[in-house]
Formats: sequence, structure tokens, C-alpha cells
Amino acid sequence: MIVGRFFFAAVGVIGELMITVGLLLGGYVLWNVWWDSNQSAAIAEQGVADFYETVEAAPKTAAELNTDDPPPVDDAPGDGETLGVLIVPAWYDLTNNTMPIREGTSDAVLDQAAAGRYSDTAMPGEVGNFALAGHRRTHGNSFRFVDRLEPGDQIIVETATTWYVYAVTEDYVVTPDQSDVIAPVPRSPGVDPTERLLTLTTCHSPSMGEWGNSHRWITHAKFVGWMDREDGMPEQVLNDPGVM
Repeated sequence: MIVGRFFFAAVGVIGELMITVGLLLGGYVLWNVWWDSNQSAAIAEQGVADFYETVEAAPKTAAELNTDDPPPVDDAPGDGETLGVLIVPAWYDLTNNTMPIREGTSDAVLDQAAAGRYSDTAMPGEVGNFALAGHRRTHGNSFRFVDRLEPGDQIIVETATTWYVYAVTEDYVVTPDQSDVIAPVPRSPGVDPTERLLTLTTCHSPSMGEWGNSHRWITHAKFVGWMDREDGMPEQVLNDPGVM
């Protein structure tokens, strides 16, 4: 009887210790995720501010969207350099809806809450597929609410000279090996493009929720027009405090 009591007491103590250790480890992980995301978001916010310090402020007036003439296309910047700002008006009430767009998709780019351009894809406004990657959870949660985008929602790219406006057309989930979603014609590798498209890619896991990375969430958008920054700005960003 004494041995039995001792055994069950020991099991109880070990169980409590395991629970305590589990709670401590879980708290440590959550703290690091929260702290890391806040740090990354702060870096991205500073990146947007740095971009605006290098360009003339756009007039705070709605400019007419040019849907007739082909848009200007800039040369690709160097690896890790900023090529513009990504603005998603539909995320305004959900999260920080502006972030720098940087060249490349390395950890050094994405872990600082930037949208990274796949370097072998089109530039903004160019015929083909301008494809961007971003974290959905951790490292600033750049594309946290990508699943909230609906057909017709605008995705706006701002460069030093030009606004490029795209409208969401569709979204779907793929496995990581399906890289043809960023082909010039998505899911049709080898086909010559005729349209100007934008693609957002981020992590998604149906079995583990938004924390997993077993699948990829894909959002496509179609180019609808452009305007010179010196003429004003898209109406949807006129009252956005994150846009200078």
C-alpha cells in the first residue's frame, strides 16, 4: 500500500511538472512569435517610410485611371532592394495594409514583413505575371488576411513614378511543388503571356490552420490601369494614412 501511494504520488508530481514545462515552452514560443512579428512589422513600416523619403509626395487628389495606354515598366532592382509599396485597401480595417515590395524571396526579405518579388517574374505593369511572396503568420503577418480578398478588390502597387492598379480575379490552394502558379500564364508553363497579371503566394494548411505550411494560398489579380504619381493617386488610397 505504501509503495502504491508513493508510486501514484510520484506519477502525479511528474505529470504536474510535465504540464508546467509544457505551459512554459508554449508561452516561450508564443512570446517569441508575437515579439518577432512586432519587430518585423516595425521594420516594414520603416521600409515604407524610407521609400516615401526618396520620392516626391503624390498630390492628394484622385487621378483618372489610364486604361488605354501601356504602362511604363521599370528595370528590376538589385537583390533585396525596394521597388515600391504594396497597398491592399481591403485590409485597411484588419491590419497594416501597406508594406514594402523588395526584390527576391529570401528569408532576409520575407522575414522583415516585406512582399518579395519572385525575380524571374514580370515587373509591375509588364505583360506576364508579377508574382509576390509574403508570410501569412509570423514575421509581421504580411499576407495575414489574404483569404478575405474577393473578386474585384483592388491591389495597388506604388513605385517612384507610377501607380499600378490590379483587381482580384480568383484564389485557390495548391501544394508547394506547383510552382507553375507564378508562370507568365499561371498554371500554363511555356505559354506566351498576353495579359498583365499579379499573383500573391503565401502559406496555408487546411489540416493545421494558418500556422501550417503544407499548402500554398494563391491569389490572382488582373491589371486594370495605371496613373502617374505626379497626377494624383487612386481614389481608394486618398484617405489611407499609410500612403504618403
